Parts: sequence; structure tokens; C-alpha cells
Amino acid sequence: MKGGADWGLVTGHRLHCPNATKLSRNPAPFSTWTLMARQFQWTNESVVAFADQKDPVEVMEGKARALALKAMDDGWDGPPFDPLALAQWLRIPIEARGDIPDARMVPMHDGTLVLEYNPMRPRGRLRFSIAHEIAHSLFPDCAAEVRNRGATPAPAADNWQLEVLCNIGAAELLMPLGSFPNFAGTQLSISAVMELRRRFDVSVEACLIRIIKLARAQSAAFCASKHADGHYHVDYVIPAPGWSSPISTGQRVPAGSVIEEANAIGYTAVRSETWGANAVHVECVGLSPYPGAVTPRVVGILLAQSTLKRSGSELVEVSGDALSPRGKGPKLVAHVVPNTPKMWGGGGFAAKVRRSFPDAWEQFKRETIDRHRAPVLGEVFLTPIDGDITIAHMVAQHGIGPSATQRLRYAALAQCLAEIRERATALGATVHMPRIGTGHGGASWDVVKELIKDELVDKGVPTTVYSLPT
Repeated sequence: MKGGADWGLVTGHRLHCPNATKLSRNPAPFSTWTLMARQFQWTNESVVAFADQKDPVEVMEGKARALALKAMDDGWDGPPFDPLALAQWLRIPIEARGDIPDARMVPMHDGTLVLEYNPMRPRGRLRFSIAHEIAHSLFPDCAAEVRNRGATPAPAADNWQLEVLCNIGAAELLMPLGSFPNFAGTQLSISAVMELRRRFDVSVEACLIRIIKLARAQSAAFCASKHADGHYHVDYVIPAPGWSSPISTGQRVPAGSVIEEANAIGYTAVRSETWGANAVHVECVGLSPYPGAVTPRVVGILLAQSTLKRSGSELVEVSGDALSPRGKGPKLVAHVVPNTPKMWGGGGFAAKVRRSFPDAWEQFKRETIDRHRAPVLGEVFLTPIDGDITIAHMVAQHGIGPSATQRLRYAALAQCLAEIRERATALGATVHMPRIGTGHGGASWDVVKELIKDELVDKGVPTTVYSLPT
């Protein structure tokens, strides 16, 4: 790939930041970002100077896109598109360091910038962080201070606006225009986004934005975070082409929204709900906080309810902890235990239940081990826990320890699930569980999932399955 001296960004290793504002000064006449700018007042000084009385989001999109296309003309290719190669093409010195969180752009005394990065960080996150820092270099005051995630102890209250724009720029750099045509028609779900970001080695946010730009359904990508008033607010909304999203930047997220459930990095949440007068389907995931913040920000997909084509209820699958079930009202947490009168050990979910809720184990023990009887396949033992949670032990695994054959028994599981349905209906409870039977039980998740849908979901019992984030 050729050097970038003719690009107007660099001369040797010296970055001329004032020239950065000359890139793509004429944004496209209309883009998916327009709705965002019309309904939000930008206040960050760097952002205001960067935009020069134009729409900051369109300016960032235009500059990042122009940079990516010029680099592609000079041989930068992908996917995956390597942001370190892009930095080298820009003649920005690069230094690997193990003592920084992710990546940062550091100004030197002579006015040059050095890109520092931690090669020990997860690959997808690191690629996005590096692209994010390159986007910072597009700002006219880029050399005024060190800009990196978590580096500033007390960032300005509106610094999140700067970070939002750099995230948008990073998405454009990692997934340039026209580089992912197969994304068109992709299923609009957070699980699809998580799978695609692993396959293409990109960040969740970059993948999400690219999918929405290629979408034809009434949908939008969004980011929300907890603001100074203690409530979540929408930081940006990127509608699919041709859709005027009823949700706008700056809007306060309704209390109790599913967004509050994506409260840890990698945790996903899914729910149909009402925002004001608008019925929307929300699928989201928690990501790392803005610099200086503690609570994870949340990105995801908004779908107009009218576009959903669903026949009855669906099994909800999220990333999270089944022992911290989500939603309101009574909850029944179900898991599988073996038909042996022994303590649940090892690293499975049953052992976690025993450690987290010792009363549940003690009651099970009193009803089985203390009576010198083994639990029978197909039995269900219930233990109410403080609050609205009830733990359900489903005896559907034959024996414990290594086995040449599958230990989960499908027939016993079906019997247990039928009883779970009756108990949940009587309690008015939703059902929550891990991916049962696929660990020590050795069963096929496809079969287990179908059983859960048949015995619970299709018969009107709302059910959520949890997997720990990977």
C-alpha cells in the first residue's frame, strides 16, 4: 500500500491537524444520520469546531469514508480491514504497550502523534479501539490532549459526544462502504450481530451500524448510556435507509426498559415494549463505558413492531446469568440435576445454584439424601427463594461423571418441562434457565431447544435462556 503524503493528513510523521477539516467538507445531501442532527444540540467544543456549522455526524461519516476509500485505492484491502495498516499508511508512528487499557493517540512535543496500543487486548475490541483513535486524528484539535478510553480522570460532561462520533468513524473505517455486500438481508437480531462480529473479526458496534445501513426493514441502530440525571438517554439513532425513526437522539429511555438489563459488558437483552406512544422491539447488548463512566453503554437494534412477522411467542435467548433472571413478576429458574443422591459438584450450573442458594440445596438434600432415596428421572423439586424467585430442580440426567454416552434423558426432560409449565402457570411466573443439558449432560441443544419451545413457549409460558458472554 502506498504512502499517504498526498492525502493531506501528514507530512513525514507530522500530523497537520488543521488540514483534517478539509477532508470531505461537502457531505452527502442526505444520509441516515440526518434525523439525529436535527433533533440534538451538540455542545462539545471539539465537535463544534470539527463540524464547522455542519452536521457533525455527516461530517465524520464523510471524512472517515473518504479516508477509507482513498486507502483502498492505494491497496488497503479486506475484510478484515487492518486498522494498524491504515495507521502505517497515514505515517502515524505505532508503539505496542502492555500498560494501557486499549489504544490511544499521544501528541509529542514536536506536534506529531503516536498511536499506542495494547496487543494483549481481545482482537475485535483492539481493532475497534485503534480505528477509534484514527478517527480522533480527524479532529482539528487532535494534538491538544491525549484521547483514549479511560485515560482522563475527569472528562468534560459532554465528552461522550466526541466518543460517539469516533465510534461512528471507527465503524466506517473497519467496515467500509461496499465491503460487506453479504450483510444485506441479514436477520435483524442482536444474536446475528454477535455471530457476525465474531466471524468477521470486527466490533459489535461496527457490525451493527453496517447491518442497519444495508437493512430494508423499518429498523435503526442505537446507542444509549446513563447520563448525569441517573437515567438512560439515547446517544445516537441510525435509521435504516428510508425509515424515519420515531426514537430520537437525546430521548430519555423509559424506566424499566430492557436496556437496563444489558447492565454488564456482553450481556444481551430482548423485549418488545413501548417508548412513549411508539411500540418497538428492542434487542441490545452492553459494551464498555465511555471514558470516565462506570455503567456500560448499550447498543442495539430498534424494530418497528409492525415489521415483525411472528407466529405466537418465541424463545428468548440472551447473554447473561440465569441466576439473575430479568423482568418483573414471579420467576421460576429451572436447571437439570442428576438422579443420584450426591452433592452437586464440579463447575456446572447445579453447583453454582448450590453455592448461590444454599437453602435450595438443603431442601433438596432433605427430600432425597437424608431420606436415603435417589431422585427419580422426571421429578421436579421446587424451592422458593427470597423475593419472587423459585428454583426448580429437574431430574433429567442419568448419573454423573465422564460417560461414553449422553447422560441427559430427553424423555425425562420433556416430563420435567411439562410440570414446569404447570407450576409456572399456577404461579403466574416466567421461566428462566441456562442452556440445560448441553454441558455434563452431553445433549444436542437443537433437540433441547425444540423441547423447551414445545412444552413451554408454544403453550404460552414466556421463557428465557441465558448463556454467559464469550
